[in-house]
Amino acid sequence: MSRIFIAGMSPLPFENDRKVYGTGIRTWQFILPLLKKGHRICACNYAIPSAYPEDFRSKYNKHFTYGYSSLKREEGPDGDRTGREDKGIKNSGYEFEYNVLKKEDFENTGVLSKIFTEFKPDCLVGCTFYPSYTASKLLEYKKIPFWADLFGHVMAEAQARAYMDESDGCLFHYWNSEYNIISRADIFSCVSSRQKYALVGELGTAGRLNRYTSGYDFADVIPCGIPENDYRHTGDVIRGKDGVTNEDFVVLWTGGYNTWTDVDTLFRGLESAMEKNPKIKFVSTGGEIPEQDTKTYPHFLSMIDKSPYKDRFIMRGWVPGEDVPNYYLEADAGINIDRDIYEVKLGSKNRILDWFRAGLCVLSSNVCELTDIIEKEKIGYTFKPCDYRGLGEKLIYLAGNRDEAEKTAIAGRKYAAFNFSFDKTTAGLQGWAENPVFSPDSGKKRELVSGREEALKKLQNITLEQKRMVGERDRRISELEGIVKKSFIYRIYSYFRIAGRKIFH
Repeated sequence: MSRIFIAGMSPLPFENDRKVYGTGIRTWQFILPLLKKGHRICACNYAIPSAYPEDFRSKYNKHFTYGYSSLKREEGPDGDRTGREDKGIKNSGYEFEYNVLKKEDFENTGVLSKIFTEFKPDCLVGCTFYPSYTASKLLEYKKIPFWADLFGHVMAEAQARAYMDESDGCLFHYWNSEYNIISRADIFSCVSSRQKYALVGELGTAGRLNRYTSGYDFADVIPCGIPENDYRHTGDVIRGKDGVTNEDFVVLWTGGYNTWTDVDTLFRGLESAMEKNPKIKFVSTGGEIPEQDTKTYPHFLSMIDKSPYKDRFIMRGWVPGEDVPNYYLEADAGINIDRDIYEVKLGSKNRILDWFRAGLCVLSSNVCELTDIIEKEKIGYTFKPCDYRGLGEKLIYLAGNRDEAEKTAIAGRKYAAFNFSFDKTTAGLQGWAENPVFSPDSGKKRELVSGREEALKKLQNITLEQKRMVGERDRRISELEGIVKKSFIYRIYSYFRIAGRKIFH
């Protein structure tokens, strides 16, 4: 068995924190199957600020236990979870080292490298983009095989961010971070086959498609996954509240409103459906994402506030993680709506997998690989991106055909459980972890990169020579000005100065 150091994101999905993001689910998707295989894990995760209290301090738990029998934890003396289960309940879980670090500690290579070197890992795994970038720096302390997970195509995300910011200023930062990862990792994982081939293009620009790696498969596709355990209904959160009755058709949104969310089409589609069917209600959990997008959600709220149907838009904001499954189990359909952009086309949707897991009917714009599967396998309902009329028609149809929607939801649940389990989706990672190896070009000279560096050196030399020539020109102009403008004696001095330079140089 291997000793694996994992850099990831927190909170993990079983923690009862205020928010659970897809990056935390992704990290757990990697950790759990490796634990089940018996590998020794040390996880150092970045604590997403908006998911933790403002006074949160980094937590260093040397022995954390996750058990299927109980998710409740005893609190330690300083308030952190120790991982011990309730007394009287048998521990049937998995133990690993779990560290949750604030931004300044996670980015502090001194802090991270101390944990890294003390653990003495056999290999390194980065879960999602930011942790993979941070993990790449640890290779300076110990050169070991490195698996980097690129959870979505970061340059497509950068494009979406630039559009929202109305500035391309972020592009260099994203590419610089991406380059550091793709130039150092030995193998990668992507969230879709579409993203895999986008990554191959990037690897070519980084000089990784060279004579040593011909025939080597750099990337493994790890789609979004779902754990084995089922959701349980623990209390009413929708029905009987805010005017929602059992007869109403509840359309549910869960999670953040990110740069890819097409709230204009969502709003117009819902309004057109609400106008024709008074039983359609929209319930939303989640909201803006302070770390990424603070414009989309407020824009959506401003449109709702002006709507004649605003009372049928029930905006709950971020709710406790333990309550979210109750929303899944009480709704009639989960809705996902994307802008038709590269970030979505190359990515996937964790929230859709959550709805499948709960047996909730899925309705989504068809942009990404997962929604393409939904349409082909007939395990949900799709509509064209930006088509608010098509969305409204689908909502009216589903509200009038609930039996069909329920049968489709059951089919979706079965398909997802078989094809998107944590174990099945991470089979490639599990195989690599048994025998982690370097890429064929590890430690080899990369000619394309060397050529790039040589070109930069030549450019620098040209720039220096141009500066020298400009300086020489300015000096000569100054001397000529002295001849023309100065007194007779100064002119004679300037003539001798020029003559001396010609004789001795």
